[in-house]
Amino acid sequence: MDEQYGKVKVDNEVLASIAATAAKQVPGVHKISTSIMGGIIQWIKRTSDVGIKIVVGEDEVNFELRVIIDYGANIPEVTYHIQKMIKEEVERISGLKVGNVDVVVHGIHFTKKDSVEEGEQND
Repeated sequence: MDEQYGKVKVDNEVLASIAATAAKQVPGVHKISTSIMGGIIQWIKRTSDVGIKIVVGEDEVNFELRVIIDYGANIPEVTYHIQKMIKEEVERISGLKVGNVDVVVHGIHFTKKDSVEEGEQND
C-alpha cells in the first residue's frame, strides 16, 4: 500500500523524551545533565528530557546529551550502551533513522558510601 494520507512529523520533545527514557534505563546512568536554565525549565515543565539536544536532518536525527555517571561504572561501556539504547528505541518507536548519538560525560555521582571509601583510601 503506497497510499499517503498526509505528512507525519514527530516533535523534538517527543524524540527527546524517548531518548531520555532509553538513556535512563542503562545501568550506571545517574541522570541527564542540564544547564542552570535547563534545570529551571525542567522543574517548571516536570520533564526529564531538557538536557538533550536534537538535530533533525533530511533523512536522519542526531542527538547530543550530557550525562552524570555513577561512581565506579565503566564509562566507555555505559556510554556505548546509552548510544545503542537511544538508537534502537528512537528507530523502533518513531521509525526515524538515527545518525549520531553524542554522549558527553559531564560528571560522576558519588554516594555517601563512595565518599567515605575514597576518604579511607586517601588516609
